[in-house]
This record gives sequence, C-alpha cells and structure tokens, in this order.
Amino acid sequence: MTAMEGETTAAGDDGNAHNRVSERMVPRIELLPKELRNLIAGGVAGMVAKTFVAPIDRIKILYQISTAHFRLRDVPGVAFKIIRTEGVTALWKGNLVTMIRVFPYSGIQFMIFDRIKMHFIRKHDHERSQWLVETRPHEDEGERPKRWGLSPSESLISGSLAGAVSVCCTYPLDLTRAQLAVLRKKRSACGKNIHQSFPTVFANNYKKGGMVGLYRGITPTLLGILPYSGIAFTINEQAKRKIHHVTGREPSTVERMQCGALSGLVAQSMTYPLEVTRRRMQTIGIIPTSGGESAVNVLGGTLETTGAQKTAEYVTTHKPASMMCTIRQVIHEQGFRGLVKGVSMNWMKGPIAFSISFTTFDIVQGLMATESEKLERAPRH
Repeated sequence: MTAMEGETTAAGDDGNAHNRVSERMVPRIELLPKELRNLIAGGVAGMVAKTFVAPIDRIKILYQISTAHFRLRDVPGVAFKIIRTEGVTALWKGNLVTMIRVFPYSGIQFMIFDRIKMHFIRKHDHERSQWLVETRPHEDEGERPKRWGLSPSESLISGSLAGAVSVCCTYPLDLTRAQLAVLRKKRSACGKNIHQSFPTVFANNYKKGGMVGLYRGITPTLLGILPYSGIAFTINEQAKRKIHHVTGREPSTVERMQCGALSGLVAQSMTYPLEVTRRRMQTIGIIPTSGGESAVNVLGGTLETTGAQKTAEYVTTHKPASMMCTIRQVIHEQGFRGLVKGVSMNWMKGPIAFSISFTTFDIVQGLMATESEKLERAPRH
C-alpha cells in the first residue's frame, strides 16, 4: 500500500470514527428526561437572544431610572460615551450575570410552557379519539374536529403560568443584574478598571434586606410578567397556528422569526410602564444613581435635584418605596410620559430578542427530540 493510500485510509477511518461518536451522542441526548432537554433548549435560546440585545438593554435601564429626556437619536451618542469612559465591554456590563439569570429563567419558562402545552395537545388527541369511536361511519367527515396547536385561551394560560414561575425562581439574579447595569466601573489609582462583582452586589442586597431585599420590586414584575409572557406566547402560538391552517404545513424558520418578532413587539409595548417601575424599585435608594459611582451621568441628567433623590433618601432611612409610590413619583417628576420613556428602544429590542429566542428554542428542541415526540407534535390532518 502506498503512502497516499495509507493517508486516505487513515482520513477515512478518522471520518468514520467522528460519525460513530456523533451517532452515539445523539441517542445520549435523547435519553435525557424531556423536561431537562426543554430546559437546556430554552436556556440556550434565552442566552443567544439576550447577548444580541444587551447593549440596548443597558442604555434603556439608565434612561428608565433617570430624569434625562429620552430621544432615540441620542442613543448612539450615549453608547459612544459609555465606550469612551468605560470601554467597549461596558455595553455588555452585567451580561455575564444576565447569562447566569437567563439560562434558568428562559429554560424554566419554556420547559413549563411546553409541559402545559403538551397537556392540552394530549387532551385534544383524546377528544379526537373519542369522536372517532363515537361517530358512525356514515356521518359527515366534515364534522371531524381538526386542531393543531393551542387555542388562544390555552396559550394565554400556559404562557402566563410559565412566566410567573420562572420569575419567582430567578428574580434575585435579575435584581442584581439591573443594579450592575447602573453602577459605573471604578478606576484604581493606577487607572485600571475595578469591576463591581456579582457576588458583592448580591451580598449587599441580602445584608440590607434579607430575603425580602432579594425580591424588592417583584410585585410589578409579577403583574407585568403575567400579561407579558401570556401575550407573547399567545401571539407566537396563534400566528404559527394560522400559518399552518393557511398553508397546510409547519412554519418555516423565517416565519417563526416573524411570529416571534410580532409577539415581542405587542407584549413589551403593553407592559412597559411596569418595567419602568420595576427598574426604579430595583435601584433607587439601594445603589448610587447619581455622582461618580453611577453611569447615569452619561445621559446628561441625574437624580440629584429631583423628587427621585428624595425617594432615595427615604428608602435609605426608612423602607423601600411601594409600587404605587414609585409610579406616583415618576408621574410627578416627568408626567405620564415618564412611564413609557425608552419604549421605542423596546420596539427595536423586543422583536429581535423574541424572534431569536422562540426560533432558537424550536430549532434546538427539534434537534434533541425523539422520534415519538416529533410525531406527537406533528400537525394533525
């Protein structure tokens, strides 16, 4: 055998070995519990989506907690100021914490939604089987029940429950992430950046308020997530269902992204005032929101001469402001416009994040699904 033939044979053996390893790995993934596979798929989907929109998120949070006037055309300038004062990576400040939070948050959300969804689908299949048993052969086949996916009410219930459970499980991480986004990187005497660490901020929240301190601001979060998650999943599911009814096939990747974008646009617009309230409750009076330690100064406005400063002083000496008190303070400072300040940034971020998240989940879930699960999810004709 020549040297070239030997190399070809070796290369072929390497290729075959790689294929055998891949074939062994796929069954191993499929052997994992279904809930764990959905948790992984949802976590990956959330991490990919959040990383894409992290810079928009950070700038939006700074506007939400300050009195600076918001104009969309000023956003690029704010981004350049952050880069100039803190470096490019500052646009993704707190993103590692976001990844730590979003993997369980998104994973739990998608896992619970899928579990409830499959409960309804099996119920539909049972009703269909009962109809087939009870219907006489000569009866009109046109009366046969045809359902694919969830009804609007089923989607709303599934999405709302999934969102509420995932928020309760991961809220302390979201609180810490919001505070890290507001804090400015400190510089040492030699000019090096000193990072505010996740454990430090997390521990400070616990020291100041115990377990209650870790869940400060959860009331508007839950009030917001119920319609937010419910509406998002409902629009996404119903849009895909409509595509199936019209075309007779499952939605393509592009169509799935369009469905996710629409769901994100509507859901985030409807619940945005509660997001502003939540961010203020998570930061004001707990961490510096003005002065040298805060990044809010890059917006050109601070909290030093406003009613929010009084709120911060009250929180420091008494107790955290309630949700209604926070809403009244925002309206007093900036009018009702303060409750929707920065929403146009969400109109950019929401469709991108949701289209990536929903589509990535569908793809990763499909790659890890068993043959029986693929058949169970297939459209019913």
